[in-house]
Amino acid sequence: MKGAPLQDEVRAGRLELDEKVRAEDLLYGSLFHTEDRKYFWWGLAAAVVLHVLVLIAPLPEFKAEPPPKVAQETPRVVRYVPPPPKIERKPIQPRQLTRKVPIPDPTPDEPEPIREPEPEIEPEVLPPDAEFLIGEPEPPPQTGPLIPGVGGVSHPKKLVEVKPEYPELARKARIEGRLTVTAIIGKDGVPRDIQVLTCNRPGLGFEEAAIAAIQQWRYEPAMQNEKPVEVIVTIDVEFTLQ
Repeated sequence: MKGAPLQDEVRAGRLELDEKVRAEDLLYGSLFHTEDRKYFWWGLAAAVVLHVLVLIAPLPEFKAEPPPKVAQETPRVVRYVPPPPKIERKPIQPRQLTRKVPIPDPTPDEPEPIREPEPEIEPEVLPPDAEFLIGEPEPPPQTGPLIPGVGGVSHPKKLVEVKPEYPELARKARIEGRLTVTAIIGKDGVPRDIQVLTCNRPGLGFEEAAIAAIQQWRYEPAMQNEKPVEVIVTIDVEFTLQ
């Protein structure tokens, strides 16, 4: 072991130092306790020299060795991984190959049925005086009133116009009115089914006065293909104070 020689050296150094101290004690005792002091100065000089030698003499060096390093192991974290699930494998059964065996037809061959030829369609013979229409046929007549300016429909022309009477309540309140009405002009040019769409001052008699006046108007009926037709028109009526 390395520690045994080191301990021996320390023990030997201590014995040597004890012997030097004991010699000094004997020297000082002989100097101060004797009646004869002729050797005092010689003893003092020897003591000084001895101390100098003790101070100069090298002492053994004691080097303490560091303790051996113990390797520290770093902890390892191991993650638990569950085992894979067991898969039961079914044994594969051998596939049996089947062979189709044709079965003979027990019935004898039947004769094919006799098919009669279809009669030929003779083309229709038109008379020599038949008329042919070239182009698109005329659309069927519309039901209900038409719109002027659409589909060859002309606008009806006003022949007789009667001004509406100003309502007395609106005249006293000095209020003017504006209305928009619709009417159906029949094939005879007489307005009917008159309805008020908008009125800026309702409830003052403008609606009744406008309807009563338009019922007395007369029109030249609208024409389509040189025939009179019913049309629906929009009429604006204004009541202004004079």
